[in-house]
Amino acid sequence: MTNQRLLALIESYLGLESFEVTEELLDRCGARLNSHALPILRRRLQEEEGRALRLERQGYIRMAEKSQQLVASLTPLIAALEEYTHA
Repeated sequence: MTNQRLLALIESYLGLESFEVTEELLDRCGARLNSHALPILRRRLQEEEGRALRLERQGYIRMAEKSQQLVASLTPLIAALEEYTHA
């Protein structure tokens, strides 16, 4: 995993995330997302997976799509950070 790829994944994810979670990540990790962010990112993944299902069942398609975008962004980011940490 190259630094460029990791930076692209981080940028993509942060563009979708709420300010509250971004602030939480900054408090935890500072200006660099690293392995310290993994617990927060894993929690957000679980939250958004559940939220997407609930919203879809309730018929809130656009809101469910937003949650699915976050899931799609979080999944490779978590994998990349885990890989980068273990390398």
